[in-house]
Amino acid sequence: MYCVQCGVELQAGAEKCPLCGLRVCHPEVRETPEPRPYPAFAGGGERVRPGGLLLILSFLFALPIIICLMVDLRLSGGVTWSGYVSLGVCAAYIAVCLPLWFQRRNPVVFFPITMAAGLLLALYVCLKTGGSWFLPFAFPVGGAVCLLVETVIVLLRYAVGERRHRVLYILGGASIALGALCVLVEFLLRVSFGIAMRWWSLYPLVVLTLLGLMLIVIAISAPLRASLHKKFFI
Repeated sequence: MYCVQCGVELQAGAEKCPLCGLRVCHPEVRETPEPRPYPAFAGGGERVRPGGLLLILSFLFALPIIICLMVDLRLSGGVTWSGYVSLGVCAAYIAVCLPLWFQRRNPVVFFPITMAAGLLLALYVCLKTGGSWFLPFAFPVGGAVCLLVETVIVLLRYAVGERRHRVLYILGGASIALGALCVLVEFLLRVSFGIAMRWWSLYPLVVLTLLGLMLIVIAISAPLRASLHKKFFI
């Protein structure tokens, strides 16, 4: 049985719609099962193994590395610019293809691995260009981003459960932390590269803090959540 106003499926014997509040004319009416117009799905089919496709993808990722190394060795007599390309392709392979090799793709495990690959690429660029910005800038910024995203992933995966409104708490806190991260980035730019503090980071800090506080207020207020759920399915 479905609501004639909003189309939400109603439970047997429901007197009013849980979404729009429309009263059901005849709640005592019971639905009679009707034959399906199509046969039931029969499980237990043959399981497709993605190993062949992953091997093809691995070859496609390895091909530009091999070509760039050969061209670089031929023209420069050594590994110069091809190192950037090779490590960049390897980082992309780790981010895109590495999780596909596993049946249980847990983002809690694979996201730090992806961030570590990106930091190794940044370290290589820093060393090859003779820079000194990795430890004072790239490493703390990358570590802060990894810590923030990893915390959000862990909380969303293990701390929400049946209480869906906890997602609002998590996203609200993450929004505030992201605003603070903008301030950290501007400060590290000043320390690492001598860029004067223009305090541009205060703008995203204020906006993201207000957004985070709004999400937390919605999470705290059950009537407000119910009203938003009726209007926007939040």
